Amino acid sequence: MSIENQEYAGLSFHRFTAWYLGIIFALSWALQCLAVCTAGGINSQQAEPWLVATMFVPTLVSIAFLIRCKKQGIHILWKPNRQVFLCILLAVLVPTLLAFSVVAMVQQAGFGHSRWFAFSSAGVDVSGGPWVLGKGNQQWLYFIGNVGLTGLMFSLLNAIPAAGEEFAWRGFFQGFLTKRFGTLKGIVLLGFIWSMWHLPAQLAGYNYPENPVWGSFILSPLELISVSLFLGWLTLYSKSFIPAAIAHGAGNSIQEGVIGSLELSVPRVYEDMMTLFATMITGMLFWYLLRSKDLQKTT
Repeated sequence: MSIENQEYAGLSFHRFTAWYLGIIFALSWALQCLAVCTAGGINSQQAEPWLVATMFVPTLVSIAFLIRCKKQGIHILWKPNRQVFLCILLAVLVPTLLAFSVVAMVQQAGFGHSRWFAFSSAGVDVSGGPWVLGKGNQQWLYFIGNVGLTGLMFSLLNAIPAAGEEFAWRGFFQGFLTKRFGTLKGIVLLGFIWSMWHLPAQLAGYNYPENPVWGSFILSPLELISVSLFLGWLTLYSKSFIPAAIAHGAGNSIQEGVIGSLELSVPRVYEDMMTLFATMITGMLFWYLLRSKDLQKTT
């Protein structure tokens, strides 16, 4: 039976998808609106509990639908295996390299400098940030080890709330979309849906405080579609959403921290555009890898 005609909890694919996304968006947008309405606004500490709660909505809704659909034997990509452990390094490495690439581009363009790092041929003077191996003057090998250990630690810690999204988006819903629309189109569509899921917080200035509308409807969709290609590849290659959750955790921790260390002498949109450029280049690489016929057999 094709996925178009297959039923889930007595619903067609289209009705099932509409109910699934409708419930997720209604609950998530309501929590984001509560975060916006807190005393300090969307970027305040008071808003954080609402935003963290939002991250778990997709998984809770997915579990509820799985309970209803257990007779259909819907396949979830979640089990640990050898590929998962092989992908963990890549899940941390890619967001970390992307972050330092943005720092390098901003500094080379003369748009600003990092408050945390002073680079030289001999090494790096680390003056800020929560680094596992400490701060101060560090030779390149020591600095790389420091960044790697710190990135791994914070990626794993932040993978816990990130799993609230990734169990649903990559472990559960990605399979529906790729079976219906094909691997590449399904993952691109998921990236767009994912960006719209953030909409109330984005419009309130969560990630793009200087350009919330431009950021919400242009920058965020392009960036999250690119990220979705990376996370989608990790999920298909490892046959588990776990590496995607770790990569998501890396993006929310070391990537945001390193880019956030930039002191800009230009409007923030310049940094946003450079981040988008680096993210899209990364996405194009994994778009190419997703074209593998062997990989697409897992969808």
